[in-house]
Amino acid sequence: MAWVPVAVLVGFFLLPACGNGALTEAERASAEPSIYAAVARQLVEFDNTFGPEYRFSRILILDRLDPHAGDAMNQGQSDRLLTEEQRQAIIAAIDHLGPIEFIDDWGQFVREDVLEPVIPGSVIITLAPAEFDNEGATVGANLWCGGVCGLWLTYRVVEGPDGWTTAGREGTWAIS
Repeated sequence: MAWVPVAVLVGFFLLPACGNGALTEAERASAEPSIYAAVARQLVEFDNTFGPEYRFSRILILDRLDPHAGDAMNQGQSDRLLTEEQRQAIIAAIDHLGPIEFIDDWGQFVREDVLEPVIPGSVIITLAPAEFDNEGATVGANLWCGGVCGLWLTYRVVEGPDGWTTAGREGTWAIS
């Protein structure tokens, strides 16, 4: 029975390759639409600072990813646009929460003189690129609906039997 210890030893070394191992680039790209949809839904429906029953007049989503979306002190844009598949997944996840529009310029929808959205009652959502690790992914996000209505945070997103879901906040966050 000398093969039993060898089989156990081989299984021990193969175990990390199963389950929550690192995703390939193709698997990451395939997961991103569901990840961004889960984050958008959590942000707009539950963590919107007004409660789960609140509905915005319009949900404006920046059409490109901002690597600093979860950081209230450091904003910027990247050239990485949301793909059509990512946009459709987000729409499917939150269309029951109000009208959705993807925008290319955050500043066009903000009244700087009074720090309010140009469209009364609207919200602007900004997402960061998903950062993958062995536990799933993290995604920075920002919800802004006025000078005293903002939220910057990073979500932990995990894959489970029902797909990708948010599993809570991670790191520091800010609210105004």
